[in-house]
Amino acid sequence: MALFRSERSIGRGEVAESRIEMPFIAMFMMACAVVLLAAHLYFANQTVTIALAVSFVVFGTTVVRVEFGVYVLVIAMLLSPEISAGHEYSGERPLNIRYDDLLIPVVFVGVLVKLAFEGRATLWLPSPINKGIAAYWLVCIVSTLLAVRANLPAWDRRTAFFVFLKMTEFYMVFVLVGNAVRTRNDVRRQLTLFFVVAAIVCVYGIYTMGDEARVSAPFEHGGAEPNTLGGYLTMVIALTCGLLVHARDSRKKLLFAAFIAVALIPFFYTLSRASYGALFAALATLGISARKPVVLGLVAVVLLLSPVLIPGEVRERIAYTFQESGGEPLTIAGRDTGLHVDKSTNERIYVWRKVWFILHVAPWFGGGISWETVMDSQFARVILETGLFGLVAFVFLLAQLLRTAAQTHRWSRDWLGAGIGLGMSAATVGLIVHAFG
Repeated sequence: MALFRSERSIGRGEVAESRIEMPFIAMFMMACAVVLLAAHLYFANQTVTIALAVSFVVFGTTVVRVEFGVYVLVIAMLLSPEISAGHEYSGERPLNIRYDDLLIPVVFVGVLVKLAFEGRATLWLPSPINKGIAAYWLVCIVSTLLAVRANLPAWDRRTAFFVFLKMTEFYMVFVLVGNAVRTRNDVRRQLTLFFVVAAIVCVYGIYTMGDEARVSAPFEHGGAEPNTLGGYLTMVIALTCGLLVHARDSRKKLLFAAFIAVALIPFFYTLSRASYGALFAALATLGISARKPVVLGLVAVVLLLSPVLIPGEVRERIAYTFQESGGEPLTIAGRDTGLHVDKSTNERIYVWRKVWFILHVAPWFGGGISWETVMDSQFARVILETGLFGLVAFVFLLAQLLRTAAQTHRWSRDWLGAGIGLGMSAATVGLIVHAFG
C-alpha cells in the first residue's frame, strides 16, 4: 500500500502529498466534521467545539510537519487556559489541567501517524538521558503497583491515575522534541519561539504587578502559583545568560542583556524565595562553568547592594521568613531556637517530617504516586512517592542531564550550542535548588 511505503527522496520532517492520499484526507476531514457537529449538538458549548476544532487542526498539521505540533505545544504550555478537575475526578487533591495537557496526546498520536507514513519503526530515539527516564519511570510503576496491592485508605487511586497521566505527558514531550528538533535550524526556530513566549509571559507579569500581590503565570485557575513562574523565569534568565556569555557580536549581547533586565522585573515580584535562591545558584554555576570571574563578581556585588537595589516588597518577603514572634516556632532536633517562621516555611519544614515517617514505613518504594500532597518540594515528593529507589533513579536522571548539558557546552563548536549548553547547566542546577522548595 502506497500510504505506508518509505521514500528516500523525501526530506526529514516532510511527507510528500502523494503519500497522504486523497481518500485518507477526505476521510479525515469527514470524520472531523462529524465529530465537531456531534460534539456541538451534545455539549451545546462553543468552547468545547473550538477546542476540538483546534485539536483536529493541530493533529493534521503534526502529521505533515512534526515541528508545527511542537511549536503549538511551546505556546500552549504557558499561554493556554487552565481548568480545574476538582475533587470529583481526582480524589482528595484538586487537579488543575491546561489545554496543553489535552494537546500533548493529540500531537503524540500525530507523530505516530507520521512515522507510519514514513515507514519508520523507531519512536524512542537515542538520547543520553533515556536510561535515567526509563529507570525513574520503572520505579514509579513499581511503587504505584505496590500501593494498589496494599490498598491503604490514605492513598487514592483516582488521584494516582491522573497524576500518572500528567507524568506520562512529560515524557511524551521529550519524545516529541526529539523527533522534531534534529538540525541547527530546528534549534534556532524552537529557541526563537521559546523567547517570544517568554517575552509575552514577562509582559503579562509586568502588566499584572499592580493588580496582584504576587505575579504568577497567565490563565491560572483556582489560586495562583508564583513559585512555578519563578522557576520558569529562573530557567529563562539562566539560558539567556548562557547565550549572552557566548554571543559573538555586541548587538546580540545587548539584546540578551535587555531581555534579562525585563525578565528580572516579574521575577522579583513573584516574591518566591525558592526562586531567588535558585537564580543565585544558577548564576554561580554559570560563572564557574564559563570560567568567568566577572560573572561571580557581579553576583557578589548585587548581593552586597541588594538592600538598596531590590524592591522593598522583596526585602520584606525575605525578612518575613524568620521572625522573633508572630509565626510558627522553629525547633531543631526537638530544641526551641527562639525563632519563628512564616506558615509557608513551616510547611516546607513539616513535609520533611513526613519524609522521615515514610522512610520508617516504606523506605524502598515509598507510598506510591500521589501518596502525599506536596506543593513545593520535589525531592520530598520523590521520597514520599517512590522511596529511596526513586530518589536514586531521580538523582541519576538529574546527573545525566547535568552531564549532557556540560558536554554540550564543552564540545560545541558554535556559540549557539555552547551558549545553550552553558545556560542549561546553570538552569538545571538552579531548578535542583528550586526543587527543595
